[in-house]
Parts: sequence; structure tokens; C-alpha cells
Amino acid sequence: MEFILNSNKVYEKSLIETEKHSPSIIIHYIHSLYARYFNNIYKYIGHLFQNRFDDKIIKDWKHMMDTSRYIHLNPVKAGMVKNPEKYPWSSYKTFIANYEEPIINSNKIIENLCGGSKKTYKSYVELNLSKGSFYNKL
Repeated sequence: MEFILNSNKVYEKSLIETEKHSPSIIIHYIHSLYARYFNNIYKYIGHLFQNRFDDKIIKDWKHMMDTSRYIHLNPVKAGMVKNPEKYPWSSYKTFIANYEEPIINSNKIIENLCGGSKKTYKSYVELNLSKGSFYNKL
């Protein structure tokens, strides 16, 4: 799993691998729990999220890498930070440094696609940042 939470609205981008449950069930559960928590704390009633989430099936390894880069560069493209490392609500640190989060597993991408090198992944993600070129929308 990897994630990014944007501060301009309640918005998330996640890459989730599932074995037993569909992503719809997982996201519904996460959204329901958070909405109940938020509504309880701030004394609101009703829906917290406006629209249903959008999901896409990852077709191949290149699509997986491009999606991962897209997720991690999203706050840069939105103008929130100049470097994805600086955005605090992202899993990017677990992909590029010796930083662990219990729910984040970067092994599939780092081991299988980058030969075990977090430096290679960082280079791949940040390749065109200096040129102001990010990615095409997936």
C-alpha cells in the first residue's frame, strides 16, 4: 500500500494490493470508520466524502511504477511542495529512506522493479522535477 492525503480537500490516492477482499470493501470500511470518528469529534452528522472512490486495475509492471510515481508526485504537481519528500502525509519516505510504517509495504516495487534500491526508485520518481515535467494523468 502507498498513499497520499491532500490538504486542499479530503482526497486520497492509494495503491492497494488485495488478496481476500475487494478494494471496494476495504475503502468503504476505511471511509466509514474515519467518517464516524470525524463526525463524533466535530459533532457533524451525515456523509463526509462527497463521491464514490474511483478504482483502476493495474495492468502490468510499468503501469504499477507509473501509478506509484503519480501518487508520490501529486502534491508537487498541486503546488503544495517542491519535492515529494517534503510532503508529510505521504508514504514516499518509506520508499526512499530507512523509514518504516506498519501498513506500508514498499517491497514489491522496490525489490521487483528497482532491484532493491530505494535510490533507484527516488531517481525514477524525481527524474523530471527540475524540468517542471511531472507525468501524464493515468
